[in-house]
Formats: sequence, C-alpha cells, structure tokens
Amino acid sequence: MMGYLKNRGIRWGIFLFLGILFRFLLDITYSLMYRNYDLFQSFVSYLFTIIITFIALEGIYQVKLKLDQNISWEKNAYRRFFMQWSLGLLVGLFVVFVLRWSYILIRNNYTFVAVVDELIMAALVVVIISVLTVVELSIYLLEKWRFSLAELERFKKENAEFQFESLRSQVNPHFLFNSLNTLSSLIYNDREKAEIFIRELSDVYRYILENRGSELVLFERELKIARSYLFLLGLRFEKNLMVEWQIEKKAESKLIAPLTLQLLIENAVKHNVISRKMPLTLKIEANEDKLTVRNNLQRKEIKEYSSKLGLKNIQSRYSFLTSGIVDIYETDSEFVVKIPLINPS
Repeated sequence: MMGYLKNRGIRWGIFLFLGILFRFLLDITYSLMYRNYDLFQSFVSYLFTIIITFIALEGIYQVKLKLDQNISWEKNAYRRFFMQWSLGLLVGLFVVFVLRWSYILIRNNYTFVAVVDELIMAALVVVIISVLTVVELSIYLLEKWRFSLAELERFKKENAEFQFESLRSQVNPHFLFNSLNTLSSLIYNDREKAEIFIRELSDVYRYILENRGSELVLFERELKIARSYLFLLGLRFEKNLMVEWQIEKKAESKLIAPLTLQLLIENAVKHNVISRKMPLTLKIEANEDKLTVRNNLQRKEIKEYSSKLGLKNIQSRYSFLTSGIVDIYETDSEFVVKIPLINPS
C-alpha cells in the first residue's frame, strides 16, 4: 500500500482527503465545545487548513523517505516506528502551528486564541500522525507475515525436492548395481571384507531412510555415514579415489542438513574422471564455522545425466535454515563447496 504514495497524484489525493478530514474533525470538536460555533466555516478557512495539512504531510512523507534509506523497517522495526512517529510529530506540529499563527497574525492582528483550542488542534495532529505511523507498521508486519508464508511454502517444496534428489542419488540403479557387483566379488575373494561391506551399505541406507524428513542432524553423525559411503566407493575405485580429512573436534557438535556431505561426495565422483592415471582427491575439512569439500577438477568428456537440483537445493535449503551462505566456486584446478555449520539451539 505504501508503494502507492510514490505516485504523486495518488499521494496528493490522499493528502487532500486527510486535509478535509482534519478540518471536519476540528469543526465537529469545536461545535461540541462551543454552543455558538458555526459548523460550516468559510471556504478560505477550509482551503487554508487543507494547504497546511498538505504541506505537513508532504514534509512527513519526505522524512519517511529519508528513514527508508537510513533506518529501514527490516533492520529495526521498533526504532523505525519511534523515529518516524517522533519526527513526524515534530514536523507536523511545527508546520501546522507556524503556518496557522502566521495566518492569524496576518489576518487578525493578534486576535485572542484560546489555549484549549490550540491543545485540541495539537491533539488531533498527534492522533492523525500516530494513526498513520501505526498503519504503516501494520502494513509492514502484514507484508512480512505474507512473505514468511510464501518462504515457508517455497522451503517445503524445495525440501521435498532435496529429499527426493538425495534418495534418488543413493537408490539409483548405477550405485546399487556397482555395490552389488563389488559385494559379489568380495563374497568369493574376501568374506570378512564382504561382511564389513554389507554393514556399511546397510548403515548408509538406514541413515537415508531415518533422516529423510529431518531438517538437521549432528555433524558427527553425518561424518560417520560419509565415511561409510566413502568406504563403499573406496572398494570400487581403490587407490584411484583418495580422501584427506581435516576435522576439528568442535565441528562434530554442530548441526548440518542430512545427506549434505554425502551429496557433495557423490557430486564429485559423478562429474569427474577417476582412474589410475587421473586419481580423484577429495579434501574434507571442517572447523566450528563451516564444512569445506574440495576436489581436483577433471571433468568427464561424456557427462552423466544430472537433474542439477542437488547443489541448487542445498543453497536454497540453507538460505532457510541459517543466515550463513553456501559458497560454491571453481578455479582452474579444483571445485570447492563451503557449507555453514549450524549451532545447536
């Protein structure tokens, strides 16, 4: 609604209406106080009141524009309300009484004016400016509430997409086929390692199913599953996939969106060449503030299918969960993703 005030025609129309209303309220009040007061004042009297009101409101509007630049409602709504209300009162009372007394002195040459009349006028100015300020605050709160609802719906949609993408990336036929191939080979060649493989594989799938609806999990738990996932990949790629860990102890007690680390690992494996001549190196680092996953860049010539939802949904998801920023970039030699770790509430 306040956006309409930027249109000069609409703004001046509103000011004209408020000027007439102000004069009407004054006359009603005075007629109730004074038996002989004429409710219908001269046209000049109405015109002058409208002009005074117009100038006062235009001044208050300019104050509002300055406050929009320096103290927005988003930064501090309470301070903005107080500043707009108090400055609006100063401007309104100053303009109304300076112009009114100038008019009285010019037209009537020091005609006696009752103090109570001035107090009534001041009270009306205070009421009108207070109402206008409360209306703007109410509009801001309403718009913020509507925006929050829209953001919540967007998050629900993107969270569902993220869960689907995470589940799909793990249950996809390629991963399952490769895992079963590795398992069948181990059963014949190394039964002890095959048992470990089955346990790690079941841990990964159990974690996916248990946390598919969770917003946050302990980073320590996410790390454990990432190690299990990398164990499975390690049996497949052997020394062609190398992992360097640098995890600070403080990071383990932080929170992270489930499957984030696993998805970043899967993204690196999926889009890069992994061979004896071109081994892939993953560096996984974490301090108390963020998780960093980086890999040497060696893109596949034939790209595998990608819905491109993974990294995008991680960014969108974290924009809802925290004010921290998900940083994704690449250099000539490596691809890097930095994820903010969240403090437990």
